[in-house]
Amino acid sequence: MKNEIKKKGVINNEKLIIRQAVDADLEEIKSVVKSAFYCDGDNDEFNEWEFVDKVRCDKGFVKELSIVAVIDNKIVGYILLSEAHIGNNKGLSLGPLGIEPKHKNMGIGKELVKNGLEKAKELGYEWVALTGGNYYLQFGFEPALKHNVILSENNPENDYLKIIFLSKNNINQINGIMKFCDSFYNEKGELL
Repeated sequence: MKNEIKKKGVINNEKLIIRQAVDADLEEIKSVVKSAFYCDGDNDEFNEWEFVDKVRCDKGFVKELSIVAVIDNKIVGYILLSEAHIGNNKGLSLGPLGIEPKHKNMGIGKELVKNGLEKAKELGYEWVALTGGNYYLQFGFEPALKHNVILSENNPENDYLKIIFLSKNNINQINGIMKFCDSFYNEKGELL
């Protein structure tokens, strides 16, 4: 069964299950992601919780890399990795990663990231990139600028682009502009 349980563990005396998401999880996933990201005045054109559904319809969606964390039969965390390109090199982008607020700082995010990276490597992907802060350095991500990987020329987000290489095969050939799957862009081709 493709959505079999990937990992069981205990977090703060609660049983944690990490597994592949299934279609029936969508509304609960969106609720968790919204609880993790919502702020008054958010842009209605793009938000992480609706983005989750949008990516599911994208050719860059990898169902094995849509992963939930479950405690007491309730989804409390979610991670999504979708296909991306740097030049002709196909890899993955990570995001969103969302944890229900009352379950933050329990290590659930770390378990989701570790599981996602392990599964990505099993599937043969050579790299994963994301825009994010220093939280991701603990997993081996490093500034993408170090490898001449950018979002676009003079993009202020270039400083936040991080990358991890899951394989050392083509590191020297992976450089240039990173392109996320189509769902990351508006109708004008601008990164959301």
